[in-house]
Amino acid sequence: EHLKTEKIKPKQQQSMRHNPFGLLSFALINGNGNTIINQDIIMKRVDLIKKGGFVAGEHLKTEDVDVPKLADSELLIDVKASAINPVDWKMAEYGFLLPEELPAALGCDVAGVVEEGPDDMKGKRVVTYLGASKVSSKASRGAFVEKVAVDKDITFEIPDSMSFAQAASQPVGALTALLLLNALDGIKEGDWVLVWGASSSVGFNAVQLAKARGLKVIAVASAKHEKAIMDMGMDAFVDYRKGDAESAIAEVMKGAAGTKLNGAVDCIGSSDSFLTSAKAVKAHGDGALALTVSTVAFGLPDPPEGVKGHPVELGTALENAESRAAIIRDYPSVLKVKPQAIRSVKGKVSAEVVQEAFQISKDGVSGEKVVIEWDE
Repeated sequence: EHLKTEKIKPKQQQSMRHNPFGLLSFALINGNGNTIINQDIIMKRVDLIKKGGFVAGEHLKTEDVDVPKLADSELLIDVKASAINPVDWKMAEYGFLLPEELPAALGCDVAGVVEEGPDDMKGKRVVTYLGASKVSSKASRGAFVEKVAVDKDITFEIPDSMSFAQAASQPVGALTALLLLNALDGIKEGDWVLVWGASSSVGFNAVQLAKARGLKVIAVASAKHEKAIMDMGMDAFVDYRKGDAESAIAEVMKGAAGTKLNGAVDCIGSSDSFLTSAKAVKAHGDGALALTVSTVAFGLPDPPEGVKGHPVELGTALENAESRAAIIRDYPSVLKVKPQAIRSVKGKVSAEVVQEAFQISKDGVSGEKVVIEWDE
């Protein structure tokens, strides 16, 4: 009555169907069922189209683009959460670490589900670091996108107990912390280490990773973060806002029972944080060792004689074989530490949502990480 079986001659027909990515595709199919043309229909991506700010429609634009095609060394991730790092909106405002010609990608940290890749990876919940520098990367290699092609070697499966937002909150802060700790020459298990800026994203990871390496930690932050930091098992806490941090550190080291403060990690990168850390290491370290203060900033004043300053650069770490190998080796330890508290922004992939998240980060957060959790 309503449906009828018909015999038809072979002919070309147009078909709208779902492709393996869950998106609509347009296919031209012949009478034998063979696909002649197959064009994936678009997905959403947020591009930087103009430097000088991050206003949706002016600097940021929601684009309709093809799903990325994979190289043999890549996986395709369906992005569930993207973290915001200050470098993201600063790149948009000040125009550094960008290609000469726009559009450009922004964003470093994503977590999601593997859609395309080796069979043993498909469906896995993963996190990856895309790299902060976008000078030589494709516009498609950004965090603010529905799907992204990522390098297999720096993509890591996340534990079931960790949410996508928590996983995405970690890479930049944790990888910077790893580089800072790895730069401390001569420090060994049982030594003291000073972590200045312990409530920052980098510092929050650094204090936990230092403890995991068997170090004793003096965490420096403001008093409102003391309980949260000490609850993670730190050995001492110094409130830098009380004024005389050097004296407070000296009081801690009086009871150090013969152990030394042989290194410091400066997660802030100001002249004050760097020099105060360096003076503490000079006063309480073993002068026979290579005393080091690692820092996130360049161009700082010279430290006291006998102390070396070591700035680290995460932005180009993936381009260096040695630092890339260190990331691959050490990142599994990151997945064992407690993630920072999340300041969540929710919405569909769009320039407006990215602008909102950038503004929250620029206005300033303390003890939290801004993360976009994308709506389906």
